[in-house]
Amino acid sequence: AGQGEGDAGAPADPDLPVLPVRVGGPWVRCYGNFKISGNPLKDVTRLSLLCGPENGMRRVSPKPIEGQVAEGGAIVTEKFQALRGACYRVFAVGGPGLLNLDVAVRSSRGAMIASDGTEDAWPIVQPDRPFCPLEDDDATVEISARRGAGRFAAEVWMLKSYKRAREGDAGAESDEPYEMNETDAYDGL
Repeated sequence: AGQGEGDAGAPADPDLPVLPVRVGGPWVRCYGNFKISGNPLKDVTRLSLLCGPENGMRRVSPKPIEGQVAEGGAIVTEKFQALRGACYRVFAVGGPGLLNLDVAVRSSRGAMIASDGTEDAWPIVQPDRPFCPLEDDDATVEISARRGAGRFAAEVWMLKSYKRAREGDAGAESDEPYEMNETDAYDGL
């Protein structure tokens, strides 16, 4: 394909992810041997590092989302800016006493975008692939306990290959490769 063309010679859309998102495979294989240790913050760091970089993702949340939930109790929420064409995953891990931690992502209108659909203490949204919003939106991560109670930690990750031209920009800067910075550093593991 020539410059600026996508598959079959069609013009490439600069607002869409560069790489196709496949279901299963490395999206699932990355957490096959993961086991929780009882420390939600360290566990979510390990889980996200197992599945994020291997699948071309980088952390979006400036710091982990931390809190406490209980069965039948309040839902903990955290907003993030979801971009059309970008693809995301949310990793979460509950501490001792949390038998089923639930995570969902909703649009600003309350519509469900994605959820974990599992019954365990370390959900991933989505378990078999990232989710890719169809429009820019102020999305909300919702974390709740379906069974048990305790502390949790969660992180939002995005595919690094996402490129989007900035307003008034030809897009050259958005094509630069991603480099790790201080928000991606994980000390004391």
